Amino acid sequence: MRAWKAPILALFAVFALAAPAVAQVPDPFARELAQKLARAEAIVSEGAYVRGAGPFAGGMGAGESMRIPLTLRAGEVYRIVGVCDVRCGAPDLRLANAEGAQIAQAAPAAGAAVMDVRVPFTGAYEVEVSMPRCGTGECWYAVNVYSR
Repeated sequence: MRAWKAPILALFAVFALAAPAVAQVPDPFARELAQKLARAEAIVSEGAYVRGAGPFAGGMGAGESMRIPLTLRAGEVYRIVGVCDVRCGAPDLRLANAEGAQIAQAAPAAGAAVMDVRVPFTGAYEVEVSMPRCGTGECWYAVNVYSR
């Protein structure tokens, strides 16, 4: 393989792996969600949190929900932040363990949903994102997971 091809292929692989999380959100909603997450990240990083996963993004209608599987470690403190486009306010967020028992629920805060949690066991968890309100047939959300 030529020397110039390896870095290009590696860069393409990074973008190909990252693309599905936000590729389905159309503009201008993708920009709006990215801006909202960036504002939230500026505040979250002041608490010594770093992004561990995300953005997870997609669309759904009022009353619908999506599940995001995560592996979380005991002892870590997590802050999970969800935002929605201007037509829906903030999404509802809940964290459940592998058996489906609810571990935590987000508190709405200034256009975002914020959930702080320390899980009791290392393992599989799911963040449930639900859309309580949506002014159209489909609204768009994005979620980032931070840890410290």
